[in-house]
Amino acid sequence: MEKRREIFGLPVMFWGLWVTLLILWMGRFVTSFLSMYLVSDMHVSAGVAGTIVSMYGFGGIFGCLYGGALSDRFGRPAMIVIGNLGSAAMLVLLAFIGDPWIMAIALLIYGVISSMPTPAVSAYVSDVVPFRKQKRAYSLQTWAVNFGFAIGPIIANQLVKISYSLMFYVEAAVLVFATLLMMVFFKEAGLGVRVAGRFVKRVVKQPMERSETSQTTQSQQFSIWRSYRRACADKALMSMVVLMFLYTLAYYQIVSGLPISMTQIGLGTDEYSSLLTINGGILCLLQIPAIALFQRMSNTRVLVLGMSITAVGYAFQIGADSWVTFAIATVLWTLGELGTFPIAATTVANIAPKDVRGTYQGLYNLVWSLSNAFSPLVGGWILNAFGSHVLWTCCTVMFVIVAIGFYVTRGPRERAAARNLAAEEV
Repeated sequence: MEKRREIFGLPVMFWGLWVTLLILWMGRFVTSFLSMYLVSDMHVSAGVAGTIVSMYGFGGIFGCLYGGALSDRFGRPAMIVIGNLGSAAMLVLLAFIGDPWIMAIALLIYGVISSMPTPAVSAYVSDVVPFRKQKRAYSLQTWAVNFGFAIGPIIANQLVKISYSLMFYVEAAVLVFATLLMMVFFKEAGLGVRVAGRFVKRVVKQPMERSETSQTTQSQQFSIWRSYRRACADKALMSMVVLMFLYTLAYYQIVSGLPISMTQIGLGTDEYSSLLTINGGILCLLQIPAIALFQRMSNTRVLVLGMSITAVGYAFQIGADSWVTFAIATVLWTLGELGTFPIAATTVANIAPKDVRGTYQGLYNLVWSLSNAFSPLVGGWILNAFGSHVLWTCCTVMFVIVAIGFYVTRGPRERAAARNLAAEEV
C-alpha cells in the first residue's frame, strides 16, 4: 500500500485544503455586515433588515441538503469549486441590487449556493484523514474558521469606510483566488470530479478493477432521496442532528439575544464587540493546544463537558448587570465551545459510512442553517414577551438537557464509530 505523505502528522491533501480554507474564511465578512449595509445604504428598518438577512439562512437549508448528497454523486472537489465560484458571482450581483426585496430573493439564492461546499469540505476531510487523526484535523479546521472570523471583520471595517459595495467585490475576489488555488491543488493531488455522469478520478484511490466497477455501480444506483432515507434511519446520526440543533438554537443567542440584553442595561456596541474579541482570541489561542486533551478523551465525554461548561457560562448571564459579568460568562461559554464544534464534526465523520459521507455531513450542517434562520426569531420572541432573565434561563436549561442527551444516546454513536474504525484497519 502506498504511504501518504504527511506534514505535522496529517496528510498533505488535508493541508492543501486547510490553507485555502484559511484564506477563504479571512475573506468571509459580507454576511456579518449585511444588516448594517441594508440599514445604512438601502435605508430599510431594522426589522425589515432582519427579515431580509434571514433569507440567507433559509437558503442555506437547501444548500446543505443538496450539497452533501451531490458531493457523494459528483465528488467533493466539484461541489467545492462550483459552490465557491457561484458564490463569487452572486456577491458581485448583490452589489448592484438596489431594491430590498430583490435583495432578499438574491440572498436566498446566495444562501443555497454558498452553503453547498460546506458538507463537501467536511466529507473531504474524513476521506483523506485516517480515522484516529480526525479529531486533530477537525480541530485545526475549526481553528482556521475562528481565525478567519477574527481577521475578516477587521478587513471589512476598513472596506466599508470607503464603500459598502467594495466588501462584496473583495470577498468575491478572495473566493475566486482561493478556489483557483484549490483547483491547482486538486489537480496536483490527483483528485478528480465527476463529469457528464462519470468519474474522472476518485478522491480515495482503490485498486483499478474494483474502483471502476464500484464507480459504475454507484453512478447507476445513486439517489439523493435514497441516501437521505438511509441517513434519517440512522439513530447515531439523528441523535447528533437533533441535539446539535437544540444546542445551536440556544448558543446563537450570543449573536441575536446578547446584544439586545446588553443594550437593556445601558451597554453598547463597544462592550459587545469586546466580548466577541475575547471569544475569538481564546479560541485562536487554545484550540490547537486543546487537541492533545481531546485525543485522550472520548467524543461523548468532550461533548458533555463542553455543554456543561457552556451551561455555566450562560447561567452567569441570567443576572448579569455589568460588562465584567458578561466577560466572565463569555470566557466560560467560549471554553465550552472549544471542544463542542470540532468534536461534533469529528463524531459525524466517525459514524458516517464511506459512500454517504457527504449526505451525512449535509444533514448535520443543516443544523447551522436552521439555527441561523430560527434562533433570532425564538430569542426575539422570548425577549419581547418575558425579558432577558427568562431567555438566559431557558438557554441554560437547554444546554443541561443536551448534555444529558449526549450521554444517554452515546451507544449507537460509539458502536457505529467502532464499526467504521474496524473497517478502516482491515
